[in-house]
Amino acid sequence: MHLNRNREQWKQTDTELIWIKERVNMSFQVPTYDLTGKVAIITGSTRGIGNAIAKTMAHYGAAVVITGRKQDACDAVAAEIEAHGGKALGVATDVTSPEARENLVKKTVEKFGRVDILVNNAGTGGQPKKMVDMDEEYFDHYVQADYKALYFMSQAVARQMAEQGCEKGTHPYRIINLSSAAGIKSPIGDTVYGSLKAAVTHLSRIMANELARYGVTVNAVAPGYVLTDMTKDVMADEKNVAAVTRMISLRRYAQPEEIAGVINFLASPAGGYITGQLIPVDGGMTIN
Repeated sequence: MHLNRNREQWKQTDTELIWIKERVNMSFQVPTYDLTGKVAIITGSTRGIGNAIAKTMAHYGAAVVITGRKQDACDAVAAEIEAHGGKALGVATDVTSPEARENLVKKTVEKFGRVDILVNNAGTGGQPKKMVDMDEEYFDHYVQADYKALYFMSQAVARQMAEQGCEKGTHPYRIINLSSAAGIKSPIGDTVYGSLKAAVTHLSRIMANELARYGVTVNAVAPGYVLTDMTKDVMADEKNVAAVTRMISLRRYAQPEEIAGVINFLASPAGGYITGQLIPVDGGMTIN
């Protein structure tokens, strides 16, 4: 609606005034987090945050596609979801491989007929390296796994979403990228990981602008420290745990399902008017 009008402009036509009145008097619709009928690909979903995302989305009605490098691990998670009444498919996928990415989209469409949601969760872990210690092999590995793979996985799914089409003026599709609190703060030793996660955040904003015409919203979520297999080495050292939790306002690590809940919200109709945004889920880590 055009709210910046003078008195004469408000009197233009009876038709327009009726339209405005109907808009003002619209019945209230309760926001829903339901994903029934949606098909979601979650990369890196055999464990950790990705696993929690897949199970949360399945709980809310989505058919979920489980990916990881090992087919037996993908199948095990899919079977667990199906045993609880959900719909799932396991597809072993190396997201750094163009052929594997295309196969993932193809298998998803063959099984479920469409793709509505992509969660780019897959990434790499490892010990942080300071710039003076960095080597090109380590650098290239991070760029390939944490940025390039995400970029081209998004491209493959965006093309499928564009082909599916949607009603004009609607935005039923979602791409949600996993960034990190390391991309907001400037931790020593995270020159590569932190800068790549900041790049993912900015990429998400550009994608949001480019893909809106195809009915796609794009957002990024930035977890802080989360209790997963990737953080078990840090958790094994009490001094490290104490040092990390002092940086967090809530003085604890996140549980994977706390990240999954935010991502499910962004994927749902309730999050449909959010695009191009970064949502930190870090217990207050980045405000300190």
